[in-house]
Amino acid sequence: MIANTLPLITWRWLKVNESLIELPEVKDQVSEIIAKENDKVSTLFDINDVEEGYSSRHTIINVKAMKNSTVDLYYVARCHEEKSALTDINVDVEEGAVVNFIQVEAGAKRSVTNYRANLNGYKAQTNVESVYFVDNDNNLDIFYHVNHIGKETDSNILVNGALKDKARKTFKGTIDFKRGSSKSTGSEEEFATLLDEDVRAIAVPVLLCQEDDVEGIHAASAGKIDQDKLFYIMSRGLDENEAKKMIVETKLAPTIHKLPDSELSKEVWDDIEKRI
Repeated sequence: MIANTLPLITWRWLKVNESLIELPEVKDQVSEIIAKENDKVSTLFDINDVEEGYSSRHTIINVKAMKNSTVDLYYVARCHEEKSALTDINVDVEEGAVVNFIQVEAGAKRSVTNYRANLNGYKAQTNVESVYFVDNDNNLDIFYHVNHIGKETDSNILVNGALKDKARKTFKGTIDFKRGSSKSTGSEEEFATLLDEDVRAIAVPVLLCQEDDVEGIHAASAGKIDQDKLFYIMSRGLDENEAKKMIVETKLAPTIHKLPDSELSKEVWDDIEKRI
């Protein structure tokens, strides 16, 4: 099935216009989160095992943030037994409301996460901060799409990740300034650390604009660990593998430690650390 489609088609040889995922017959896991006016809501999803009889999953999370409310959404996927996982997160943000999304991806063999946010009201805001670790021949697809609809809306997307063995990752982030979203701002950044020669990292940051008075920033980079930095750390008595773990930790741990459960943060990092 088609999991997501780029709003602006690019070169077909890149194979990023559509994301495909094979999902055998699974029952949708649907959650509804509604923050009423002036409410503050915090919700944690921790995917750490498979439902009996299923090796695949389709999770749907619908979020409605009413006027001046705040939603903190935490999503952790760390189940290695999953063969394929599709997560659809649909967000509507009204006047003065804020939706914060923290995501940790370190699980399924084939995983696709779609986060679609509509900043409908005046000064509506969404902040996305995510990390990933992909190893073996696993394949991760991250698709973020923010529609700026109201005036003076704001979006911030920051992604950090690491790839090992023959892992594959595709990041597609779109910030779309609709007509009428004047004085809005949007930023998206994605940084990938490549731990092996055979990994593949693709990033497609997209800015779309139908309004004049807006500000959009996007950046993406992928590269190996800096050898000078690695040598410096090793000169302090660490072996190469320990030094690599330290460097990856500096990139991933700050987000992992923002999870609302300190024990969960430790479990997530310990699992990633063993796999580096």
